Amino acid sequence: MIKKILGWLLVAHGIICILGAFFPFYPPVFLFFWFSRIHFAINLIIVLVLGASQIVFGIYLVLKKMGGQIRWYWLVTIIVILVLLLLVFPALEGLFTRF
Repeated sequence: MIKKILGWLLVAHGIICILGAFFPFYPPVFLFFWFSRIHFAINLIIVLVLGASQIVFGIYLVLKKMGGQIRWYWLVTIIVILVLLLLVFPALEGLFTRF
């Protein structure tokens, strides 16, 4: 029961982190962007990878508790695909260019 609740909390927090990467309403992500001395594109990739991994591993905890069999390489593949899909829009909008 605890793993299932923890899994859903990870999914919810991952979604909030991903939304906070594009819209600065979540204080930890906003402060990470504000105090980090790295280029914005790198910060965005870091937050998206962490958010996507929280979502995927939260779903993994829920499915594992229900008796599902998932291999680790599928989890990594899903994280990479999610991050690449989430980076398409900023790349098209020109957020990766230096001003």
